[in-house]
Amino acid sequence: MRLSASPPARSRGVTWLAALLIASPLLQWAYVSALSYLTILEPPFTGSRGIPLAMQIFFAPGNIIAIVLGVGLVFRSEWTRRVARVVCVIAAGLSAWVVGMQFATARLDSNLLLAGLSLALTLPYAWYFGRDSLRVEFRAREGSKVTVESAPAKASAPYPRALIVAACVEIMLGLAAGLLVAYLYTGFGARPLLDVGPGIGVTEADELLRKFLSVAFALFLAPHAFTTYASIGIVIGRDTTATARRYALIACWTMIGAALVTAWLATREGFDFDPRTARFLLAFCGVSLTWHACFLYILARYRSTQ
Repeated sequence: MRLSASPPARSRGVTWLAALLIASPLLQWAYVSALSYLTILEPPFTGSRGIPLAMQIFFAPGNIIAIVLGVGLVFRSEWTRRVARVVCVIAAGLSAWVVGMQFATARLDSNLLLAGLSLALTLPYAWYFGRDSLRVEFRAREGSKVTVESAPAKASAPYPRALIVAACVEIMLGLAAGLLVAYLYTGFGARPLLDVGPGIGVTEADELLRKFLSVAFALFLAPHAFTTYASIGIVIGRDTTATARRYALIACWTMIGAALVTAWLATREGFDFDPRTARFLLAFCGVSLTWHACFLYILARYRSTQ
């Protein structure tokens, strides 16, 4: 038997902020790329464009934290709300200190605009995350599901046909990801061009590099295993839509990371990366990213009807 209480309505302000945090690496990449083409940037941003800039922004620790906070806000995690409020309070305090020091010492520079913008953004959100209505919403989301388990959790109603078909497609995509991982472990070639020909230690170094890259790409493809598990649960009637949504969102970003790394390896001078493997990876990343965006839309429509 399963008892559930209907959660309160979701605040649009939190949803828009979460979307902005999740998309922040793409927005930064577009902004800096536009500046590099339209203006003369100071070093080290003079040549900041293309794949190196995208990798630098995508794998930056600050952006990873922003994405994690955005995902937590999407799922209305109370712990994430508290962390986001603390981060906003700290950022507002540092920005206010920079602005105050510049005015106190009468030494104004370009950092004043950045600090002022940060203060204008973080101070209202520090107040917004502390509102009583928002606290009630997040806590209600945490405690909205009260379960008394006398049998394995089942869906409260049969899933619609569109969701079942989408789950089947997701299972096939997961199998394709497994085959791609097996191919990367056994069938592709990668070696530095500095060591050409046979020699002592050269074969071992090339093999170690190939195994390292195969493990790295396997980690990028790992979310497909969890989405496949959740899709199997949907097909057999279990309530795994939340798991499917969570790991489909993670898979979108890991596919962007895998595509960036593949493009960087394929275009990097002094490194021989198998062109056929690069085409396979880029094609799979594109298909996976497009499909998971559609899968998230289907899941969102289903959850909105519940």
